[in-house]
Amino acid sequence: MTIFARALLMLLGAVVLAGCGRRETRVAAGTRDQILYRGNATEPESLDPHLVRGAVEWTLVGSLFEGLVVPDHETLVPRPGVAERWEVSPDGLVYRFFLRGNAKWSDGTPVTAADFLYGARRLLAPKLGAAHAENNLFFVKNARAYQAGKLADFAAVGVKAPDARTVEFTLERPAPFFPSALYLFFAVPQATVEKFAPMDERRNDWIRPGNLVGNGPFRLKSWVANQGVVLEKNPHYWDAAKVRLREAHFSPIESPSVEENAFRNGLLHLTSFVPLSKIDTYAREQPGVLHTVDDRGVYFYSLNVAKPPLDDVRVRQALALAIDREALVRTVIKGGKQPARHFTPPAMGGYDAPALLRFDPAEAQRRLAAAGFPGGRGFPEIELMIDAREHHVVVAEAVQQMWLRHLGIKVTLRNQETQVLNAAKRTMDFQLVRGEWNATTYQDPIYFLGAWQTGGLYNEAKWSDAAFDRHIDATWTADATARNAAFRAAETVFLEQLPAIPLFFSTRVMLVHPSVKGWVPKPFADRRLKYIWLE
Repeated sequence: MTIFARALLMLLGAVVLAGCGRRETRVAAGTRDQILYRGNATEPESLDPHLVRGAVEWTLVGSLFEGLVVPDHETLVPRPGVAERWEVSPDGLVYRFFLRGNAKWSDGTPVTAADFLYGARRLLAPKLGAAHAENNLFFVKNARAYQAGKLADFAAVGVKAPDARTVEFTLERPAPFFPSALYLFFAVPQATVEKFAPMDERRNDWIRPGNLVGNGPFRLKSWVANQGVVLEKNPHYWDAAKVRLREAHFSPIESPSVEENAFRNGLLHLTSFVPLSKIDTYAREQPGVLHTVDDRGVYFYSLNVAKPPLDDVRVRQALALAIDREALVRTVIKGGKQPARHFTPPAMGGYDAPALLRFDPAEAQRRLAAAGFPGGRGFPEIELMIDAREHHVVVAEAVQQMWLRHLGIKVTLRNQETQVLNAAKRTMDFQLVRGEWNATTYQDPIYFLGAWQTGGLYNEAKWSDAAFDRHIDATWTADATARNAAFRAAETVFLEQLPAIPLFFSTRVMLVHPSVKGWVPKPFADRRLKYIWLE
């Protein structure tokens, strides 16, 4: 339990003792003063827009920075951000974005095209190792080669600043979804970054309070480790007149039960989760505060395919066949989730994924026996690493029992804090590890499948398959029919080889106080503080 969670429990006790004293709750005071209080699951790893990976961090970064384009609040299609408009060449290879004349950093200096050029150079810097570069700029000419260290001259990369208000991208091949790929591409101020460390140094104090300079609707007021992050309205933001919140307080509460207690006692306007045991109660007694967000995500377990016994595809297939996904979403995890019979979530750019995964214990036993472990005999005990939060534990315990019941194998659960888990992924220090990806940028299957290409920075299993790579390369075509066929072929290989085992397509269940206005249960909702107010 974090320091903040312990302090919150003490505060909850004080609220209870106050009882009938009719003291104004923090939520009531915040509503009056336009100060939003919300849970944010865990301590953020970073606030550097070129290094963050998870939803916890993007919730904050998406308010501290603004890209060339932003997702529409309702439809998610690209809308003007720092760029007031853009144009595309007839061949679909060159995109020109034209910046607003009144775009400024939070220190009052102008945002220029050179800032976006610097942002691209830093995002692609080989030493920095920015994980999401492949989801933003790898469609750009020579970007992949530059980050891989195969190309030394950044001038050869297809990002230019022809003048102070024009940013130009030249793509390797047509990518009609490219503007939405820029949702997580941000400029950063060179002078501020390099005041504290070299451009490509991961450890850099430029993100600390008093140092950080952003260009979003909010700026960083304070950040106390394990206690919370406070954002305040940025008066220099180009559209500040539409920002109604004065402040937003983010609290790192890993326990859904503690968070729900805080909500119920008037300490939070929004939660990150709802305890599984409370979902039905809220649905029955307070349906107005219970919201389910389709976050276009997939929940899965990555496997270390480099080490036995998980280097044997028959073992991986046995593990996948022994999971009853229907029972998992119906009786264990709930919240409107759907069983995942493929990896790519539904409704991704019109793509129809092959639903090849099934629950078949008898076939699972045959595959395990073929791998040399009949009835699970002789199978070494393996370890599944998960976050120590309730819903991860509940899912893991259910799957653990399915593997024991249907395969006769023992899997040990190893609970870790989220930051420790992420560090283990980077160093491959795991056998099985919890994963969850959400369509935080463009709604296209390349976001999910392309990441598993050989050398992909999000390829958590460090898996490599030549046939899969060829199929992904074949998706670079303007022919929609051929593109979908290539994605289906790639996903078929993935589901046969199983470097990761999909469990379900995720949703987020949250509690939202009735005073919160402008919030919509859509993907990216957490990053749209600009449109939220309290009433």
